[in-house]
Amino acid sequence: MTRRKAVPDRGGPVTALGSNVHIFARPHQREPLRWCFETVLSCPVATVGHPAMPEPMLIVKFPGGGNLSIEFTPDAPDDDRPRLGAWLELRAEDPAALMRTALEAGLTQVKHPGHPYYFMAPGGQVFTIAPAG
Repeated sequence: MTRRKAVPDRGGPVTALGSNVHIFARPHQREPLRWCFETVLSCPVATVGHPAMPEPMLIVKFPGGGNLSIEFTPDAPDDDRPRLGAWLELRAEDPAALMRTALEAGLTQVKHPGHPYYFMAPGGQVFTIAPAG
């Protein structure tokens, strides 16, 4: 068994998960992702440039709080299968209705025993829809 080193006090324990998420996608997914969040999920989407990045990011603002920034790079994972990385949670008053909207728009349903409301965005990122509140 590996012994772990003691960690010096650096200001206390982590107390919360922040409300900002950053993901990566390939450049050809820019417009499909904009459509997914803006049209299907009804979230405002802005384009923001950064001098150190070759491509502008998309920033998705969720009406109930939180932001998702999407950075575009040719090295990002890109597949028509669900990514086996972090799955992100969205909140909705009526998860079943939002899931129907996503499926009717052509987004792919992801089956997982957690609950019935998982879908895949363009590029393979998986989102679950949980009840708000």
